[in-house]
Amino acid sequence: MANQKLRIGLAQHDINMPILDGTIKPEGFDLEITSSTDDGAIHQLLRDDAVDVCEYGFAALVQDKAKNVPFVAIPVFPNRKFRLSYIYVNAKAGIETPRDLEGKRVGIPGWANSANVWARGALQHYYKVDLTKVQWLAGRTEGVQPPAGISLQQAPSRDLSGLLASGELDAVIEPNVLQAIQEGDERVRRLFRDWKAEEQSYFKATGIFPISHMLTFAQSYVDKNPEAPIALLKAFRDARDEAYRRIEEQQVISISWASALLDEERGVLGENPWPYNIADNRVPLEAMCQYAHEHNLTPTKLDYQTFFHPASATFPGA
Repeated sequence: MANQKLRIGLAQHDINMPILDGTIKPEGFDLEITSSTDDGAIHQLLRDDAVDVCEYGFAALVQDKAKNVPFVAIPVFPNRKFRLSYIYVNAKAGIETPRDLEGKRVGIPGWANSANVWARGALQHYYKVDLTKVQWLAGRTEGVQPPAGISLQQAPSRDLSGLLASGELDAVIEPNVLQAIQEGDERVRRLFRDWKAEEQSYFKATGIFPISHMLTFAQSYVDKNPEAPIALLKAFRDARDEAYRRIEEQQVISISWASALLDEERGVLGENPWPYNIADNRVPLEAMCQYAHEHNLTPTKLDYQTFFHPASATFPGA
């Protein structure tokens, strides 16, 4: 029997490369791959019916599930980042601790993206920052609005990096490494100077390793191809393991101590630091649903278990 075609959209993360380069293939399916370094472009493919499955922003999925959009996820999380290191400050703004953000002008791309939800959730719950005392300015203000008591205004421009460097903003939360940081602009720094130690402490205290993306199907495709979710779950687990093997055995990353860094990561996150299952991800899954409701992305707190294809949610292994 011929394989079924499966259109898939993937970002170019190293953990996806064994799928992207064809080393790992899902059983029973021929992949038609659309890949990009632009996560937003990948995300939009599913909404435009240009793919059958893709990496999908976690915060966007929560919002869509609240609207009963017919998408269904599997526990594959190819993009996850600790977000404390993505909080940047102007070096002269007098911000030394998270609580110093109160009363300051903080720029964000928009209210509803995953990175900002995770960062605000950490500020609110872990560092006890009063979000209502922050002056939020967004590059775009259309779409989801914050809850009552929180002011969100239009930023002077969408160049948040430039606004931070010039002092028009006191701080910025961005999904990616800020341009000014990449260029070594001394007017800008990360809020946490030792951000790796801070994020490790945060994980040890909370158990949260933030999930940015999860692999999400159009329900209509799964209805016609019910074996697809498990086939992809298996393939992406194999791809993750192959990606780690390449780092440890083949040194495919041009970082001299990459293997040592993996050992350090396992020492903090556990022997399986990137699990593709539900059981080992309940804490971040629950946290996003809580933050999404608190930040007005959803009218009620959703049950994350309803997001997932049932067989994939209970499939053994990690």
